[in-house]
Amino acid sequence: MLKHKYSSRLVIAGLLVMLMSALPVASASAAPAQQSSGPQDSSALTPRMHIPITMRSWPLTTVFGIETVNYTAAQSTLVSSGATWIRRNALQWKDVEAAPGQRNWNAGLDADLINASKNGQKVILIIHGTPAWARAVPTSNCSPIKADQLGAFATFVRDAVARYSQSPYNVKYWEVWNEPDAPAAPGLDQPYGCWGNPSDPYFGGSAYADVLKAVSPQIRQADPGAKIVLGGLLLDCDPSKPASCGSPYVKMALYLEGILRNGGAPHFDIVSFHAYDFFAGSLGQYASNNWESHWNTTGPVLIAKGRFIRGVLAQFGAGDKPLMNTEVGLLCYQCGSPSAAFLTTKAYYVPQAYAAAIAEGLIANVWYSFEGWEGSELTGQALDAFKVARAKLGGATSAGEIAAGDVGSGGVKGYKFTNNGKNLWVIWSLDGSTKNVTLPGVPAKITDALGVDQPASASLQLTVKPLYIEFP
Repeated sequence: MLKHKYSSRLVIAGLLVMLMSALPVASASAAPAQQSSGPQDSSALTPRMHIPITMRSWPLTTVFGIETVNYTAAQSTLVSSGATWIRRNALQWKDVEAAPGQRNWNAGLDADLINASKNGQKVILIIHGTPAWARAVPTSNCSPIKADQLGAFATFVRDAVARYSQSPYNVKYWEVWNEPDAPAAPGLDQPYGCWGNPSDPYFGGSAYADVLKAVSPQIRQADPGAKIVLGGLLLDCDPSKPASCGSPYVKMALYLEGILRNGGAPHFDIVSFHAYDFFAGSLGQYASNNWESHWNTTGPVLIAKGRFIRGVLAQFGAGDKPLMNTEVGLLCYQCGSPSAAFLTTKAYYVPQAYAAAIAEGLIANVWYSFEGWEGSELTGQALDAFKVARAKLGGATSAGEIAAGDVGSGGVKGYKFTNNGKNLWVIWSLDGSTKNVTLPGVPAKITDALGVDQPASASLQLTVKPLYIEFP
């Protein structure tokens, strides 16, 4: 599904330039689509390891999630993956209520929700899509809602929650729009919000707070156990680094502040945001330059974005709100046919992103998507890596980051966890070069990102490939 991103200035021009010029080891002359550069890792040739999984073996206490456009068609794989969370961007107001007062529910969505519930997976259901009669921008289906039609939207949401919160659907997580901080895109059929307003000091966040104020009482009346999820924030720029992305998009990150300044905090339960990294052309290399976040400095950009959000929430007395990253993935932007280096990098990115999400205290980290966008599909090595990460980290509790003193070497990145009475590390070489590290003891087991067991020794050579190290 082609989504994002409305701005050629911000994405098409910006990403191609930033990934090739800002990263010292990435080639500025070769496009990633043709590149299979970087040290060739032997794991690219390792037979895929598919772990047999039954749903009964998965306790629903994990951050692991996957977005899909057709749950029913993919449910066998989605269940065997061990995903706790399933995200569906599928409840379209414009289709259900094409005429005021009309209700034409989607049979395909109904089937997806029933099947996900039967399989014990938690659905995050997005409500979006403005009908023509309620659009502030007549030519855009992702238009903001006319102020005098907020009541109609709230009534629709109430009816949807009353319907889908009950058996056999059992939906409890309601995401109000998707990327509402994205700027308007008249004439486009987009699955995001298009509510961002560059002329507003807070990019339109105050107006979104009014939407929340209208719908939250209706949601809670229809189902007191419902959780209202803030529409996933694109959050494309770090406002403290305006040179990285430029005006007016630097103001996009003020959207959340606009929501809070207009009293929106009591009207949502969970903050949802999106955090993609972009392949930088060689094995193990990725970046999100708008946040000055790179594979060899900070790791996955979800870390920087999540910490920024927590800081904003704390300023307005809402620091206890939990966070979800409802779109995470590694993109090979405009690569055409992704290279072997990208596919292996994507597989290595999976344990990095999920370990970081747990360490940062997120309640969900949802891969976008099962079907994929710009190379992000969860297949092959990436799916294997997801299953291994779920098996190793499901239910894990963070015990801090790994420091140079823990392994006798700098230039490493990783996290410590406890899980089922075991101590578990996830660790890799930060810059991709081989590191000779010394562990504090002989581990009980070492497994790589793709589930292949490695020799259990206190001395090992660490590469860009993440390792799971289990201690007695």
